[in-house]
Amino acid sequence: MLGKQYYFDDFTEENYKRLIEKLTTNYKIIEFSYEDILKKDKVVLLRHDVDASLNRAYRLAQIEYGGGVKTTYFIHLHNMFYSILEQNQFMMIKNIIRMGHKIGLHFDFDFYKQTRDIGSGYALEEYAKQERKMLESLFEVSIDVVSFHNPEAAGVLNLQNEYYAGMVNAYSRVISECFKYCSDSNGYWRFERLEDVIDYGYDKLHILLHPEWWTPDLMSPYDRIRRCVIGRTDNILKSYDRLISSSGRENVGYNEEKVDLSGEVGNR
Repeated sequence: MLGKQYYFDDFTEENYKRLIEKLTTNYKIIEFSYEDILKKDKVVLLRHDVDASLNRAYRLAQIEYGGGVKTTYFIHLHNMFYSILEQNQFMMIKNIIRMGHKIGLHFDFDFYKQTRDIGSGYALEEYAKQERKMLESLFEVSIDVVSFHNPEAAGVLNLQNEYYAGMVNAYSRVISECFKYCSDSNGYWRFERLEDVIDYGYDKLHILLHPEWWTPDLMSPYDRIRRCVIGRTDNILKSYDRLISSSGRENVGYNEEKVDLSGEVGNR
């Protein structure tokens, strides 16, 4: 990729605010509903696959809420970077919902291929239904849309039916054929820069963003992922320190200089 322009300065909170304003000036952001999808209006499907940071997802949700925008956040149940069963992470999702955003299922085919004796697509669809029920039970909302995690690597881009496991399929043929697709996968614009896509004036846009790439300051994708990992480690250590302190016990080996591993403070 020698000479490739990555546009790292695109991926900051301030620029996100500007892009959201520009997007809403020219388009209407809609939900994943075929009733809206098939309309002839200039519309946008704006989705977030939450792959590495619920903290970053929460921050983008705040920015969108401030701009009067509601989008869809897809939650990954088999994630190495976060757990939806942790109280802090659970509450972030609850607060994203309270701001008026939708949540969808980010379904990981590869997890089941690696951990189950899968003999058919039907079996995978049953697992997707189970995950849907889990999200619905935990967050007391209806889960109506699914996106596939790493679909190229998992070999599921051929699953293009309008619905999968009773949910709108974000990779359906209808959406892929009618909408211009733009993605920030891996921390850079996979096909075209979002700014250019908006300026071109396509009738329908399908925008996939991953919250971990959008940070307060300019960074490379690797440093953004490192920020997520170190921030999570830092928060876990601080939670442990608070637990020991609140119980009146001795925190053997504790040293304040060890706590902040990243040298940063604030929401990661």
